[in-house]
Amino acid sequence: MDILLVVNPVSGDKDKAEFMDFAKGFLDKSKLSYLFYKTTGENDCDALEALLLKYSPEKVIVVGGDGTLNMFLKPLIQHDIQVGFIPMGSANGMAVELDLTDSLEDLLEKFIKSNETKKLDILSINDSHLLLHLGDIGANANLVANYDKDESRGMFTYAKHFWSEFQNLKGFEFEIKTDQMDYERKGVMLAICNGRKFGTGIPLNTIGKMNDGWFEFVVVKAMDFSDLLKGALSKFDEDYKIENLETIQAKKATVKLKEPRLLQIDGEVIDKFTELKIEVLPKALKFII
Repeated sequence: MDILLVVNPVSGDKDKAEFMDFAKGFLDKSKLSYLFYKTTGENDCDALEALLLKYSPEKVIVVGGDGTLNMFLKPLIQHDIQVGFIPMGSANGMAVELDLTDSLEDLLEKFIKSNETKKLDILSINDSHLLLHLGDIGANANLVANYDKDESRGMFTYAKHFWSEFQNLKGFEFEIKTDQMDYERKGVMLAICNGRKFGTGIPLNTIGKMNDGWFEFVVVKAMDFSDLLKGALSKFDEDYKIENLETIQAKKATVKLKEPRLLQIDGEVIDKFTELKIEVLPKALKFII
């Protein structure tokens, strides 16, 4: 098989019917062999694994949000398949990261026609979770958790919870032990970064690259009203940077917390943890460019 198109019909509260009609028409005209798989929310990763074993597609193109792509990282990596991503989630941080600025239809055509790939690093957390873009403990993880509980979706809902959470910031203490040095820090957020920017465009990690064999911790020590306002306008100001940040680079590290705190990975809340063990899996994902 040439193309397996994996679609999350509920991500980002966006109707994907029109896009899927376009995709079917384009693939029919291209005379490529293809299959659509729509996620159901139950055993989707196992279902994809079964499809990969049965059909051995040349490319898998994921349509949804960052969490949808993250959900399938393990089988995609294990099968060493070329991967494309059509961003139709809420914040779409990966779209910002990989400069996926074309229309959704143009992106699909380019992913299908392209023969070039770039290998991206993946982060392994506690040997059981994979991170492609950004994760964090603290303010943003709480924001994502509250967003998930809301019956509404989209950027307006995201912005509402962003504003609520970042007006009531509370710092917490943690220890970081890297392969090079130990740190004791306090902040309102500890970000775990393979990428650089939030989906809103707010720059977080200024030195990281997704294929350099390193990841970054970004300690957000404090944030006030002016930071929020500047952050909201950062898409229009390329020189804007969040103040009160410290960046720590590592290939392998352990984080210890004094009390359990929520961890979010690529837009999805995972669980509460008191310890995280993180390491880079270099150039693990074959992404179509």
